[in-house]
Amino acid sequence: MDEANRGREAYSAWFADRAGGVLYFGLSPFWTLYWQQDSDPLADLAAPGDHLIGRFDLERDGFLPPLRLRESDASSLRGSVWDVHAHSNGRIYYTTFFEEIGYVDPATGERASREHGSGLNELTEGPEGLVYVTRYGTSPESGSEPASSVVVLDPELNLLREIPLPPLATGRAAAKSIAVDPRSGEIWVNADVLAAPARNEERAATSPAVASVAGYVRLRFSASGELLESRPAPPELLFVRFDASGRAWLAEDEGGSLVLRVLDSGREIARASLGPRGALDFAQDLHFADDRRAVLALWSGRVYVARLDASGLDVREQRLTFPASCTPPRGRALLYSAVLYREALYGTLYCGATVLRQPLS
Repeated sequence: MDEANRGREAYSAWFADRAGGVLYFGLSPFWTLYWQQDSDPLADLAAPGDHLIGRFDLERDGFLPPLRLRESDASSLRGSVWDVHAHSNGRIYYTTFFEEIGYVDPATGERASREHGSGLNELTEGPEGLVYVTRYGTSPESGSEPASSVVVLDPELNLLREIPLPPLATGRAAAKSIAVDPRSGEIWVNADVLAAPARNEERAATSPAVASVAGYVRLRFSASGELLESRPAPPELLFVRFDASGRAWLAEDEGGSLVLRVLDSGREIARASLGPRGALDFAQDLHFADDRRAVLALWSGRVYVARLDASGLDVREQRLTFPASCTPPRGRALLYSAVLYREALYGTLYCGATVLRQPLS
């Protein structure tokens, strides 16, 4: 894995998804370079690198060779893979934010990619196998005002429609995570609210102004793209995903406490308080096990496994242990995605290409 990228940058594991007995994850140097270079979100563009999807065999507890999507050269592919989605058609779709969106079929090796503009971020699947992706904004390197939206593609990556996020009185919305109701086709998005950019004078000649996050908003659209709801925090929607039956699972921050709620047709049917949440401890991903248990992962390594039954939510909390080299003062690390497979938790840790494994206690 360390030698997979033929460029100079050291990649780490990012967002992940599971298909069968394999965990797929994006490989990127984004946070490492961001931390090293004074919180510069463009640092990933300084050097070329391959676009790769990491693989971990859950049956054998070992890495497989990564899927090589595109190889870089001196003049291209300066970004990296961010989000991945295991589609029901067997393909693994991916985003690179600054460059292409694409897919690869692990079984056949078939690959395709399209350029649909920069800023494409997190992925999900909707009814009829359509691919939905948030556009956080156009690339800040362009110097233009970012335009955030929801992009809807067919499985062949043809653009079907683009739904712009509405203007806000308090700033500009920048879409992050996305979920689509399999029954109604409603689209749910959580977004940063970006304040007016403030230019760093030392970098003004070479780098555009970068907006700061001033708040959060949740947005809900109809299947056709009509805005149904625009609701600022609090509570802050940290993540949302729909299960196979169409129930919405929401991780929210209510006054500094983490809450997990389940909605059915907009009506709350269960909730569980998960305790205090650190200011920068984001609920970053949620996946469902084969038996429909929900697995919620937080940056800090906290994982919650929740089962919904007639009495409500039964939740277990577990903290995944980080390697010593991935904890302060020696290193920084972020847990991104966690899945439950045969009563063991597996998590992708942004600290090199690291997969954590821990039996569910």
